[in-house]
Amino acid sequence: MTDTFIAFLLALIPGIIWLIYFIRKDNLPEPKRKITKVFLAGMLMSVPVLCFELWLIGDLNKLGLERTTFLIIKYVFVIGLIEELFKYVAVRFTALKSSEIDEPIDLPIYMIVGALGFATIENIILFCNQSTALLSNPAILTFSRFLGATLLHLLCSGIIGYFLALSFYHLRHRYILSFVGFFLAVIIHAAFNFFLESDIIGGVVGSLGLVLIIFVFFLLGLKRIKKLKSVCKL
Repeated sequence: MTDTFIAFLLALIPGIIWLIYFIRKDNLPEPKRKITKVFLAGMLMSVPVLCFELWLIGDLNKLGLERTTFLIIKYVFVIGLIEELFKYVAVRFTALKSSEIDEPIDLPIYMIVGALGFATIENIILFCNQSTALLSNPAILTFSRFLGATLLHLLCSGIIGYFLALSFYHLRHRYILSFVGFFLAVIIHAAFNFFLESDIIGGVVGSLGLVLIIFVFFLLGLKRIKKLKSVCKL
C-alpha cells in the first residue's frame, strides 16, 4: 500500500513541475479555479481515450501489417491524431470559450494545462503498474517522464494553442493556421513514439532529442505570442 502511494506521488511530480513553470509564463495569471477545471478535464478525457486506443490497436494488430506500416498508422492516426484531438476538445469546452481569455498567450497556456492533466493520468497508470521495468529505479522513471512523454504532451498541445492564437490574430489565415498547428502536433507526437519504438537515432536518445529541440523553439514562439496585443475575438 505504501509503495503504491509513493508511486502515485511520484507520478504527479512531472506534471506539477511543468504546470508551475508554464503558469509563470503568463503575463496575467489565470484564475486557479479555471486552471484546476482544465487540468481535471484533461485527466478525465484520458481514460476513455486510452481505452479507445487499446481497442483500435488490438484491431490493428489483427491486420498483419508490415512493421513500419503498422507503426506509422498506430502512431499517426491512432495515438497522435486521437490524443491531440481529444486534448483539444477537453480544453475547448472548459476554457477556450471563456471570457477570461484576455491575451493570446492564454490559448497555449490552457492547452498546456489540459495536456498536463492528460499526461498525469498516463503517469499514474505507468507508475502504479507493477510490471513497469523502471519501477526498480523510480527516480529514473520520474526524470524520463518529465523530459519525455509529459514534455511531449504539453509541447504538442502548446503548439496547437500557439497556432490558434496566431489564427485569431490573423483572421484571413485562421483555418490554415489552425490546421498547421494540429498537423505539426500530430506529426511530432507520432515521431516521438516512432523513434522510441525503433532503432532510428538510438530510440530513446532520438525521442528526447526531438522534444528538447522543439522545446527550445516553442519557448521562442511563446515570447513572440506574449508581444502580440490582446484581441477581443479571443
